[in-house]
Amino acid sequence: MKREDIDWSVLRGALIGFVLSALVGGALAGGGHALMQRKQLEFTRNNAQFQGVSGKYLAVDEEEKQIKKYFPRFLELHRGGVIGKEERLNWIEVLRDAGERLRIPSLNYEIRSQATFAPSFPLTLGRYQLYSSEMTLSVQMLHEGDLLHLLQLLDTRAAGLYSMYACRMSKVNQVIDVGSADKGNVAVQCEINWFTIKLSDGTEIKVET
Repeated sequence: MKREDIDWSVLRGALIGFVLSALVGGALAGGGHALMQRKQLEFTRNNAQFQGVSGKYLAVDEEEKQIKKYFPRFLELHRGGVIGKEERLNWIEVLRDAGERLRIPSLNYEIRSQATFAPSFPLTLGRYQLYSSEMTLSVQMLHEGDLLHLLQLLDTRAAGLYSMYACRMSKVNQVIDVGSADKGNVAVQCEINWFTIKLSDGTEIKVET
């Protein structure tokens, strides 16, 4: 068939329809691809927001669990004078009362200024800082057992937490006199650390129950 024999009037409509179909199809394909990209971007953004909200929720949930687990112990330490302000007046009152209860002939003490304490082992305190007040306790007592009774009273009645890191004991006289309650037979000098935990920036710790 020769080109001159082709009836272009018949094919023109088909060709125009084909071209229009190709253009529409290309437009639809391009639009579909663009729409898919927008949807993918929107999905990524929404998913990131969801992950962020989920992470915050999980963090709050974990924090609540930690509070329920550790707050009772924190409150116990705060009430016991371990966490918070130094209870120096309490220590003095307990020592004086213990001396009267045990009828200790002589009881003297010296408490030095509070300072930060660095233990010999790793200790992670976060926002908190460990402080120590050194005390020298000099006692003359009737016998060695009075020292144990004194420490028992400190354990049960004194606020805070203490550690005795050195203690020296010696006889006052060569002949022990157990008949006189006003005369010491044994001299004891002990070095004690009183510990307190505070916020590292010095802010007072307030606990609401």
